[in-house]
Amino acid sequence: MESLEILNRQLKFLGFGENTLLNQQLEEHILKEEPEFELYTDAFYEHFVRVEAKLHFLRHVKKGIYIFDHYVARIQYEQDPDRNKQRLFHVYKGTGVTFKEAYNLLDGRAAKIDQINQDDERFSVWAELDLDDKDTQVNYRFKYYRHYDLDKVLATYPIAEYQSEATRKMLLASLERGNKHLVTLNTGKPEPKWIEANPADRTIRIYAPIPSKKRGSDERRSARRSQRAAPGPAGEKATEDQELPEETTAGSRN
Repeated sequence: MESLEILNRQLKFLGFGENTLLNQQLEEHILKEEPEFELYTDAFYEHFVRVEAKLHFLRHVKKGIYIFDHYVARIQYEQDPDRNKQRLFHVYKGTGVTFKEAYNLLDGRAAKIDQINQDDERFSVWAELDLDDKDTQVNYRFKYYRHYDLDKVLATYPIAEYQSEATRKMLLASLERGNKHLVTLNTGKPEPKWIEANPADRTIRIYAPIPSKKRGSDERRSARRSQRAAPGPAGEKATEDQELPEETTAGSRN
């Protein structure tokens, strides 16, 4: 039952919810004292896009407790299945990529993720997946960025939500999770824009919302415009970012 309490806290922290069917299933498997087992859950963070997760738990041989070892997240695009992809995400002492961050990473955005170093110290680092490169376990490789100050980058844009402390904190937290965030950009006149973090270029990406009732050539032109990302104010590129070692975690999972 001690394992169950710890694991339930970890599920909540990693974005899998609390007091759900998943928690009930977890308790059932632990009471059966199975050596290892898997649980399944899914979510819709966007229309026609489903993200699934297969969570793997095992019993620590020496300590006799259960640990949440890893999960495999799979993103599925109902209207464009060729874009479907998946990756395994390790969990170490309850720390790892959250479920929502996994969705955002697989959807092609960067997020500021939590990791643990060899001294068991927790730290956060900006990361994205290289969707053109896989490791020997057929997982997309991580690319990490040390020198990215999102707060400083946002200060160079005329974003209305950045001017108020309350909305600024909300905006920063959302972008750090890898979300797309709708803001008001004051460039002559207030305009709604989607933005997302872009640590590789030390800037943000900016997209125009796609009008919902455009048809024909107007709709195609709007879609093309919405996919173009705007560079930073000075067009600066990252020249000093260094990649951290792959999966910077430590400890035995046996």
